[in-house]
Amino acid sequence: MKLCWTPLLLFIAPPLVGQTALTVADCRETAVKNHPLQQKKGVASSINALQLENISKNNLPRISVSGQASYQSDVVTFPFTAPSGPLLEIPKDQYRLSLDVAERLYDGGSDKVLRQQRNLEAELVSAQTDIDAYQIREIVTDLFYRALLIQESAAVLRSSLEDLERRQKQAEAAVAEGIALRTTADQVKVQILKTQQQIAGLEADRQSALELLGKWMRTDVSKASLNADLAPKANLPEGDFSVRPEMRLFSVQLQQLSAGKDALSLKKQPKVELFAQGGIGRPNPFNFFETGLNPFGMVGLRAHWTPFDWGNTKRDIRILDLQAQNVGIQQEAFRQRYEAGYLKERRDNDKWLSQLSQDDAIIALQEDIVKRADAQVKNGVMTATDYLTQINLLTQARLTKKMHEIQAAQARELWVAKTGADQNK
Repeated sequence: MKLCWTPLLLFIAPPLVGQTALTVADCRETAVKNHPLQQKKGVASSINALQLENISKNNLPRISVSGQASYQSDVVTFPFTAPSGPLLEIPKDQYRLSLDVAERLYDGGSDKVLRQQRNLEAELVSAQTDIDAYQIREIVTDLFYRALLIQESAAVLRSSLEDLERRQKQAEAAVAEGIALRTTADQVKVQILKTQQQIAGLEADRQSALELLGKWMRTDVSKASLNADLAPKANLPEGDFSVRPEMRLFSVQLQQLSAGKDALSLKKQPKVELFAQGGIGRPNPFNFFETGLNPFGMVGLRAHWTPFDWGNTKRDIRILDLQAQNVGIQQEAFRQRYEAGYLKERRDNDKWLSQLSQDDAIIALQEDIVKRADAQVKNGVMTATDYLTQINLLTQARLTKKMHEIQAAQARELWVAKTGADQNK
């Protein structure tokens, strides 16, 4: 006889059996902790440290060396001569080597804003990584409960197998005493073999599920068993909307746009720096009467200020304001999806609770039927085939209840994985 739940089990991962008991929270935590995406945070932190170090060097003197050698077709000449000869003869081949030093005295606060922007870039990477990690939490939760369903289904089958083996002993005794036909015992034996076959199939699938769950967790779980609270719960945890990484991402994006506005406002601030230049040249670039190779030098203050940009800064700030408005729209849309998801999950939870109460009633009635059938078989009123049919129906009822229990717990934990309710403990 084929059980109606068998096709369902073909699409579900097998159980984890072993000495160590794993909870779904353990699996989620390990999978998120060991996932390669977490390395992005370390890389972003290293990049941020290097960027901040570069910014800290902006206040140090900037030193540059430049050189030039040239030949020009003509030079400045004087239209008159002195009695002693030509007044000045500037060479057409000219050479210059100089050292330039500049040190910023006032930057208008640009470094402060630049550091803030670089820190926010690292925060953005971290927030996006956490969003990806939440998807891992959902995947691992789904795998956990698929494996748990096989584990518990196999346990129900083993319990049924024990009942069948007891019934077979009774049938064999009746055959030996000559009060029952061999066919009766053989029919029970066939059902035992089918049940053993189903259990063996579940155990064969077990390794593939362990490998899949272990891949996500990046650890060996071949010796683990799964442990979950399957007690029905009327209330679905709402979770804390603010702990969702999307909310952190929205916050960082808004901070980035605010820092961008600060940077635009600083464009109108004056920049002042101290500079010095020294070198040798032929002729002296500061005194062309010195036509030989002579040293030269200059020190001073340099300022840069752009008081008018024809409204470009105002328009750029307006663009950033509109982008911030878009972030607010995305945040509100996410909140709406969150609240709609909670409403759906709460209704589904009520549905599972209702089905579980019906499962209990079905199992109680079927257990009574099996008891009466057992007595009828012993009295010769019912055939072994009819009795096995009732046993099979009882097994189906127990499997259905177990499936509903796990589906209810799975739906609940998937919601916990999405909302981060377990992270508030």
